[in-house]
Amino acid sequence: MTSLRQIINDRIKADGFISLHDYMDLVLYHPRFGYYRKEAVIGEAGGFITAPEISQMFGELTGLWLAHQCQTQHLESKAALVELGPGRGTLMADLIRAWRQTALTLPPIHLVETSPSLQATQAKTISHITEAPTHWHQAVDQLPNQPLLIIANEFFDALPVRQFRYTDTEWQERGIMNGPSAWQMVWRPVTANDVPDSIFELATTRPAASTDADTSIIAYAPHLPAIMASLSARIKTHGGAMLVIDYGKADCYGDTVQAVHNHQPVDLLFEPGTADLTAWVDFSHLAKIARANGLAATPLQPQGQFLKSIGIKERTEQLSDGASPELKRRLLAELDRLVNPAQMGQAFKVMAILPSQTTNTDILDLSSLPGWTQLLSHD
Repeated sequence: MTSLRQIINDRIKADGFISLHDYMDLVLYHPRFGYYRKEAVIGEAGGFITAPEISQMFGELTGLWLAHQCQTQHLESKAALVELGPGRGTLMADLIRAWRQTALTLPPIHLVETSPSLQATQAKTISHITEAPTHWHQAVDQLPNQPLLIIANEFFDALPVRQFRYTDTEWQERGIMNGPSAWQMVWRPVTANDVPDSIFELATTRPAASTDADTSIIAYAPHLPAIMASLSARIKTHGGAMLVIDYGKADCYGDTVQAVHNHQPVDLLFEPGTADLTAWVDFSHLAKIARANGLAATPLQPQGQFLKSIGIKERTEQLSDGASPELKRRLLAELDRLVNPAQMGQAFKVMAILPSQTTNTDILDLSSLPGWTQLLSHD
């Protein structure tokens, strides 16, 4: 019986090498054996857990942020509400509940999801919350040409990356070869023609090596430019906003590819198709593409700082008012996990992509949004 391991083995035997990018692509997205084709990959019963699965407050507040952008840009009755990589639909369900506390009409919902099993789970989750039209898409190019209010939580980290480095004499790309008894990660020489143009500049401007990262390693996500260009073009033409929340940093240097199996870190070559492989997002790449398309990208913020600025502490207090001691403890634990720098508060970053005329006040001030007070007092 053919397995993913056998498919990868055949690639290595044929070429002597498989790039890290192609390995990640097969492990995550193979149509039959890929990790994201499995029934349960998210949540306590899955391989990893995301912020929306930790607390309803995450979806409520990010949803309210998008609703505020809808109001600020006067997009009522024009916009579509979009989530990239919606997981089990938990974030969208919480977002919808929060949106309904405002005076704004809920827009049609568009979800970009390639997994049939996750699409089914999302449909089940969201159908209990809204009767608004819901549409699924395989790619961002299929999204409608209208104002888009987009949430991308832990989406870009799932894009496979290539890793390069330049030695004194040659360019090398990271990948996998057969070793004496098992696969092994290696650096293979490549020609300059195999290296993306942007990598050359990054190699000459890289910072000095530090204790945090081997800056000789440069990561590049080949699918990211087309995705960002497509989304940016729609926002530029029609209006809207995109909120990106992911673990990452402000550059592309260092080896940040990691594997997680049953909530624990494992080797990248652990049984392919059973572990989630991700790479830290280079937010500077997102910002560069957005600005090239005439948009504004906000300064990078830690998740904890952003959530506190849009009211997560106040929301925790409202939910805790009159609650049982057990619920209060749970809410405080959720808050801590989302905003504590030692938990998700620092490693996860936030960037907003907006029309260039949007001001900083528009980004962080939610006080004028109809229903803000009602949301904070709503269970």
